[in-house]
Amino acid sequence: MAGSILKSCITGLALALLLGPAAPVAHASEPLEVVRIDGERLYDGAGRAYLLAGVRLVTAEEDARSAAAGEAFLNAALRDASLIFDGTDFAEAGQGENRYGERLGLILRSDGMSLQEELILRGLGVWSAMAGFPAAWRIRLLAAERLARLERAGLWQTQRLLDANNPPKTYWRGQFVIARGVVRDVARTPARTYLNFGDDWKTDFTVAISAKARRKFEAGEWKLSELRDKSIMIRGPVRFYNGPYMEVDFTEQMEIEGAVAHE
Repeated sequence: MAGSILKSCITGLALALLLGPAAPVAHASEPLEVVRIDGERLYDGAGRAYLLAGVRLVTAEEDARSAAAGEAFLNAALRDASLIFDGTDFAEAGQGENRYGERLGLILRSDGMSLQEELILRGLGVWSAMAGFPAAWRIRLLAAERLARLERAGLWQTQRLLDANNPPKTYWRGQFVIARGVVRDVARTPARTYLNFGDDWKTDFTVAISAKARRKFEAGEWKLSELRDKSIMIRGPVRFYNGPYMEVDFTEQMEIEGAVAHE
């Protein structure tokens, strides 16, 4: 009993340190009464759709138990009368809706934590790498994902980050993958930049960044050419093309973790 209480206290402390205080609810927010849920979309009584922006829910193929728990968690939202939709930051960035007319924002509880954050914290979803997601909340979702991995919550009881330097031999057909590895080589052509995680580009894990997307990555303080010998995390669909092959279009899909010494 005492051990479980201590673990709960440690978990709570870790959460507070990683996530910091909950963001205040913005003034430009509105109550949300959810009447129907379809995957990552919530619907109100008027039929308007609200996307769980920033979250990719665990699928049954990835982990059946966590997928069922995620569905149960969202169904409980149907009974929560205190939900608030806050699309302030998205609207200010000109992203109040996506091309399907779905409203983009945070679904907040009365304590300021978002449903998106809690789904990830419970290991029932992961950061989706949504382009243009508000930076402060992106940091919170990534921190929640790190804590979920640490606590082996939900999906992370059975899954691990894919080792990009030693990927499993499997049939890659567009599976969503979160991978970590040290970039062994960076190759640039007029059309693309390639990040190779092995010695043979014909078989190793490769990340491809188009020339159009390259401008987004190099608009900051670092260049893609500087990633050699750096440990990075990347996420997105993987297909087979001379080994596992991921096309990265948005900076939100990549996290740079640090330099690694030459072997």
